[in-house]
Amino acid sequence: MNEILIKILQEKYLIETYLISKQRGGWASLAYKIESGNGKFYFLKVYEKSRKSTSYLTEHIDIYLPIVDWFENQTPLNGKIIRLVKTQFGNLKCEDENYLYILFDYIDGETVGEQNLTEEQVIQLAEIVSQLHNLKDFPFDVEQISETFELSFISKLLDWTERKFDDLKADIQEVLKPNILAIKNQVNEWNNLSEFLKGQSLKNCLCHTDIHHWNIISDKQQLYLIDWEGITFAPPEADIFGFYEQPYFNSFMKRYYELNPDYQINESTLLYYQISRKLQDIFEFIEQLQFDKLNLEEYETNLNYLREEVDKIAT
Repeated sequence: MNEILIKILQEKYLIETYLISKQRGGWASLAYKIESGNGKFYFLKVYEKSRKSTSYLTEHIDIYLPIVDWFENQTPLNGKIIRLVKTQFGNLKCEDENYLYILFDYIDGETVGEQNLTEEQVIQLAEIVSQLHNLKDFPFDVEQISETFELSFISKLLDWTERKFDDLKADIQEVLKPNILAIKNQVNEWNNLSEFLKGQSLKNCLCHTDIHHWNIISDKQQLYLIDWEGITFAPPEADIFGFYEQPYFNSFMKRYYELNPDYQINESTLLYYQISRKLQDIFEFIEQLQFDKLNLEEYETNLNYLREEVDKIAT
């Protein structure tokens, strides 16, 4: 793999690579820290086209990458998100037959991950989210990323609980079988909320939609938001739901309300996004286990994650 990366960096970015080290990746991506010959560091994200989940994450990549570039260069989010590095031809990505590549400047910090945010970091996060939500005068058509209150995977998930259940691997069946009714009930509740919200007049804003501790990097002074694949023009709850079960939710919202005094949480919208995320996680773990080529450790890890997500719905 390193030979492929060296060639891509050389040909597309004119970067002579000194050292490549693998980093923690995401749902469907590999990640590498790159040290160039002149001592500059980069972060390379590599999507494996063979993975089922890649298509969901990269479907709108040509829409969201220019938006992220705009964030960094022409909005108050400058210095608070990961910065894209363009190819020698000015492109925001490149690809070959098997992989899609996106290069960023390396942030010299650590993913928050399982650590707790300090009170100061909670305030900073609320300010970053508020700045995102208050952006206006977009140089792009928000219609192409607007919330529709539809989830493309719902029909597939229902199929796996009904007529295609026997097609699933035995391990997946074992996890799902005692909890099929609970999953169906959640889908029904999601569907009712979806139909209700489609008929409401809701105020939308730009939302990250996937803000959690693994998508936040801290360099001890500044927080940075990464992984913008899910950017959507949606109600603020598309981001706020991610903090709802955090111990710092009240502190976060106190600062958010100070910056957005006219805002009130829409409980129906909040619940919609909470359920959507649970169902999405279950679907993506099933899909990866069923179709992707995982090594034994990856398979066992994802199976445990699936079990945890299903248990959350069942309780």
